[in-house]
Amino acid sequence: MTGRERILTALKRQQPDCVPIFEWFVDDVVAKAMTGSADPIEVVDALDLDGINVRPNYTRTPLSADTYRDEWGAVRQLTGDIIPAVIESPIKDIALHADYQFPDSAAPHRFASLEKTIARFGDRRALIWNLRDGWSDMRDLLGYENCLVGFIADTDHFRALLDRVVDYNLAVARIARQRYGVEIIATTDDVANAGGLFLNPAQYVEIIGPAFKKVIAGYKDLGLFCIKHCDGDVTSVLDFWIEAGIDCFDPVDPTAGLRMDVFKKRYGSRICLKGNINCAGVLETGTPEEVRRDVRECIAQAGPAGLIVSSSNTIHRGVKPENFRAMIDAVREFGKTK
Repeated sequence: MTGRERILTALKRQQPDCVPIFEWFVDDVVAKAMTGSADPIEVVDALDLDGINVRPNYTRTPLSADTYRDEWGAVRQLTGDIIPAVIESPIKDIALHADYQFPDSAAPHRFASLEKTIARFGDRRALIWNLRDGWSDMRDLLGYENCLVGFIADTDHFRALLDRVVDYNLAVARIARQRYGVEIIATTDDVANAGGLFLNPAQYVEIIGPAFKKVIAGYKDLGLFCIKHCDGDVTSVLDFWIEAGIDCFDPVDPTAGLRMDVFKKRYGSRICLKGNINCAGVLETGTPEEVRRDVRECIAQAGPAGLIVSSSNTIHRGVKPENFRAMIDAVREFGKTK
């Protein structure tokens, strides 16, 4: 099987010839130590991962050595790790959101990385098109504080902007599907931490729920598989997400006390599971032998059907390169089914 075939088989909760593996991101320092390159395409190829995470391209206007303004109008600061931090958001008053103009969903440069990835891999590896299901765009457009205030105190404007966000993501997804044949969408919107949702679950379902169902249904109507990512303890809303139509959940977060064997028993007949080698634990501070142990246990608990092995979040800068190498090798060893 190719990597693409393995991941599509796992998403259907069927058994591939080997349990697949891919990561959202591999930090530049870790990537260079392992492959000599920080280019995600080169890294995935050198490590022989089954899939690659690809995001739409947005222009950046440098403001200083470590800050830039992106095409959405948000100012972001480089953090020394994978994901920059938003330090200024473009919409100052949610009541005036109608004045905000979204980036052009069909701009040719939006799909530059997608085109490059397809040209390199074709059908050999799964291409996971990383979009949003609403919350993260709202957070970035409004800023955390204004977003939370709007969610609680100005729900009419919050819902209206959220609906625009959903329509924008569906427009980008439609082009990727119809023009480039993309098969898998991932939404990486975090709404929880180790203590649970940082929004009231009932209010989440009432206020954000309709938009979530709309965007997932829209992706599914396009013929796309949907992977939903959220760190933390999401047990209060996971059934809602599954009923909305997601095909896979990531990660089964060990830092939130979530266990793969429990999730497999509870949800494994309904969705594929992705995870959950602890990137804040064994991958960072353990030994290769301990990593191998955890990979073997993960596959025994949740595989070989309906499982994609990955870290519990990303391969961040604190992950030991030798531990990530041990993780990949262990998946190829213990994940074989034929």
